[in-house]
Amino acid sequence: RVRVIAGEAIASDSLQLLLEVTRARLAGLRRDSALAVSRLRLGRRIGLAGPVDAAPMDTAAPQPLPLSQEEAVVEMRAGGPEVEAARAEERRAGAALGAERAGYWPDVTVGATTGAYDSEFFPSAFKRTQLAVTVSLPIWDGGRRELAVARARGEHDVAQAERQDRERAVSEVMAEAYHGYETSRAGIELAQVGVAVATENYRVQRARYREGATTILDLLEAQVALSEGEATLVQARYATRLALAQMEALLGRRIFELRD
Repeated sequence: RVRVIAGEAIASDSLQLLLEVTRARLAGLRRDSALAVSRLRLGRRIGLAGPVDAAPMDTAAPQPLPLSQEEAVVEMRAGGPEVEAARAEERRAGAALGAERAGYWPDVTVGATTGAYDSEFFPSAFKRTQLAVTVSLPIWDGGRRELAVARARGEHDVAQAERQDRERAVSEVMAEAYHGYETSRAGIELAQVGVAVATENYRVQRARYREGATTILDLLEAQVALSEGEATLVQARYATRLALAQMEALLGRRIFELRD
């Protein structure tokens, strides 16, 4: 704005900077709104009605995984929750198919009746016993039995296909989570280097600004670069914990023991 008044810049330059300031303020409002919604969502997840603040993130370096990718794949294929659920669904569909096929078997009914007959209060023990065995063979019921068997067979085939697909996908999903964790660990190291570089650059620019050897814009750019480097480090730590949570969900157990 000062440069426009001095005649060293045109009005569109000032308007462009005003637009950037407005966008920055709007981004700040969106961040505040997202934070408020996240706090409410976190409270809902843990059973509270109000907003909740998350615990401070641990700044310690993530540990290397105690198992190899091949071991994780074998463990998930043997007893992963998703794989076990698919196998249980296949068994359920198989049992339902067997129950529908039982309609082709004949029905056998065995019954017995016994009774005493007399006209006196103390009878003369005249008794009669009847034993009945009924066998019915279903031949045709309008196709309802065949339709039920066909539906049960289709559900069993779908459950079997889903189980096989889950077993084939074990290597893929585990590799994605495993390499995601390792990549995020490396990203943390790179982000820490970036923060160190940005911190030193900001220190130099601040010292130069005190001496009058640079402008306020250079100082602000160094400060923004430092903030972006710190945000990148936070995102890398978040990605590491997210990949670890995905692996634990796939395996159905904790990988690292929780510490008090």
